Amino acid sequence: MIGEKSALALLEKALAYSKAEETDIYLSAQDLGLSRFAGGAIHQNVAHSDITLNIRSVAGKRLGRATTNDLSDSGVQKAVESAHQNALLMPEDPALIGLPEPSSAVNVASWDEATAFCSPETRASIVQGICLQGKEHALNVSGACRTGVHAIAVVSSRGARAYHSGTFAGLIINTMSSTSAGWAKGGGWRLSDMDTEALGREAVSKAVDGRDPVAVEPGRYPVVLDTYAVDDILEALSLYGMGAQAVQEGRSWMNDLIGTQAMSPNVTVWDEGSSPLGWPVPFDAEGMPRRRVDIITRGVVNTPVHNSYTAGKDGAVSTGHQAYFSGGPIASNLFMREGDSSLQELIGSTERGLYVTRFFYTRLAHSNGCVMTGMTRDGTFMIENGQITHPVKDLRFTQSYVEALGSVELVGSESKLVLNEVGFATRVPALKLSSFNFTGVTV
Repeated sequence: MIGEKSALALLEKALAYSKAEETDIYLSAQDLGLSRFAGGAIHQNVAHSDITLNIRSVAGKRLGRATTNDLSDSGVQKAVESAHQNALLMPEDPALIGLPEPSSAVNVASWDEATAFCSPETRASIVQGICLQGKEHALNVSGACRTGVHAIAVVSSRGARAYHSGTFAGLIINTMSSTSAGWAKGGGWRLSDMDTEALGREAVSKAVDGRDPVAVEPGRYPVVLDTYAVDDILEALSLYGMGAQAVQEGRSWMNDLIGTQAMSPNVTVWDEGSSPLGWPVPFDAEGMPRRRVDIITRGVVNTPVHNSYTAGKDGAVSTGHQAYFSGGPIASNLFMREGDSSLQELIGSTERGLYVTRFFYTRLAHSNGCVMTGMTRDGTFMIENGQITHPVKDLRFTQSYVEALGSVELVGSESKLVLNEVGFATRVPALKLSSFNFTGVTV
């Protein structure tokens, strides 16, 4: 992995090639070790390393970009020149105020030696334990285990200088019988924080308990949503409207809801990029500190997150949420406040409803209210008189996620970190909702 001295030296050298009025360069590097498994055995081991430079050049009210992973002198120089030429070809943007003034970010702890130097043999041992659990119940087990190191760095002609490196680990498990399936996922910046045996048991138990499901009529049901389903809700709300660009363009679920009580008082959501309880990264792709943003407080919708461009349009300050080289700002290290109910208490308080462990293949149907369509998967169960009684066939739904969070009655007391990809994570509890709209039954 490229260290701080080498990364900043590379970026300084690249910056010196620029002839633009303003330039910034964002370095993204990753060393990845990945073990994929299926049929109870590892079938692929991958080691992958890459370093990418992302260049932005400003020419008056024009902004141009270029990307390269050719780190030779000629490759870097070509990319820097391309960014400048691209800027000259762009139409003027009256809202462009140039690159942001530099601001120092706090240091965050997100490096773990054991994770950084995890061997293929260690990952194989994890996989073996999981496959043996599935074999005991005649399940087909598949998935992937990954570990690695990432680094980011930013320099700019305005004086920004920033570097951060961290580690990551992730595990996805799929279990299948002839009539059922189970799923579990864990991740974080420390491999030891993942209880891989417990994740294996979770995936296995869903497939075992889910055998021979029966169909139920579609309609509105009270539901208990486990953490993976809640993660899907927060991820969709982030992608489809927690960023200021979507609000400014009128395509966010937050439009017309800011300052209103749009959700249950039991719902509090914030983004905090520097928190070690998530997947911490101290600054964004512009080198701006990732500030805490209280997005929803006791059901009241507060504010979206900003990058420097959207902040300039609103006369605000960047909150450090330019998560990627291009695109709008994204809330990518999200937290939901825990409640005081165990999962069993959530289920026990439900007279008749459904326990949903996971949503799958969810897609936006309408931005107003963040209406999503998708289906349940890998463990859906009937609740009767406060007890899980039997598995049910997966259901399709069409449901406003804003409306869903408006019907939250109880919140789980334990939260789980779900690392969706390197750079996007949620820490969420389970929820009990009074109503969720199911529109069809799968075959």
